[in-house]
Amino acid sequence: MESALRLLVILVFISVSTILHAAEEIKIASTGAGLSTLPLEIAARKGFFRDEGFEVLTITMRTNIAVNALLTRSVDYATPSTSAIKAASTGLPVKTIAVLLGRPDYFLTVKRDVRTVRDLNGKRIAIGSYGAAADLAIRTVAKQDGLDPDRDLIRLQMGGAAARYAALISGSVDATILTLPYNLQAEKAGYKDLLWFGERMELPLAGLAVRDESIQKNPKQVYGVIRAVFRAMAFAGANREETTQILVNWLKLDRGVAERSYDLGKRSWSDGGVVADAAVQTLVDQSMLELKSKEPVPLDKVRNWSFAEQARRELAIAVIGR
Repeated sequence: MESALRLLVILVFISVSTILHAAEEIKIASTGAGLSTLPLEIAARKGFFRDEGFEVLTITMRTNIAVNALLTRSVDYATPSTSAIKAASTGLPVKTIAVLLGRPDYFLTVKRDVRTVRDLNGKRIAIGSYGAAADLAIRTVAKQDGLDPDRDLIRLQMGGAAARYAALISGSVDATILTLPYNLQAEKAGYKDLLWFGERMELPLAGLAVRDESIQKNPKQVYGVIRAVFRAMAFAGANREETTQILVNWLKLDRGVAERSYDLGKRSWSDGGVVADAAVQTLVDQSMLELKSKEPVPLDKVRNWSFAEQARRELAIAVIGR
């Protein structure tokens, strides 16, 4: 009996070791915990990555470092779609293969006396950095409302959302661009959201980018990662209560803020994991403008939706978050 039990323990140990060793380790560079990377967290928590045979490690990095890490093979995937598309526009061998946030999850948070976008004329606005996605968003909205962003707006580089929030609360600026839950905290402090940028534009802010060589040499892995992430996106869209609880536990939010974050944030989720070509073209054009280049860049050089389209067909993903 004792020998039989010992044999059973050994067999279980061997089986577990085999499973663990069979799992393929994948590293994903992320810009940090938040609604933009929620599908990755859900895919890990619900076992969707494990179902595909992956052991996924998500590593938080600054945007520019994340893309560099991808290019140098330090990670296998990266989430900053904006930077990845810009990098591909310059000829670097990366492709954006799926989109998690198809519309900016940015809110234009302002002092109470600012009633319209045109009231920002001559006002101090905290942005992250010149040319970044948030800067591109405020410039686009300013132009839509008849302002010249270079002449009429005082755009001040302040860094991340936490720093921009602090600048607003301290009175250093009149307006800023915030993401959830910072805009909700600002609301409690007496400020207001003038607009949600997603109602004005489609823009791929977060997604999955991969090296060209991975697409060519390991398409099975690429497809498996996308399939797991798409399952997570579908889960989030269909399960408000459990997803809200994940936000509470993961981001350390109180229940009310988590619920509002879910309801507001889901509007930014992409439709079926891709965006329109016009949204991608906006980033390509911005990249060429920064490089002072007039060379046309075919969109096939910066994005590849074939895996996303295949996964969408297989999983029958409907429009997400609308």
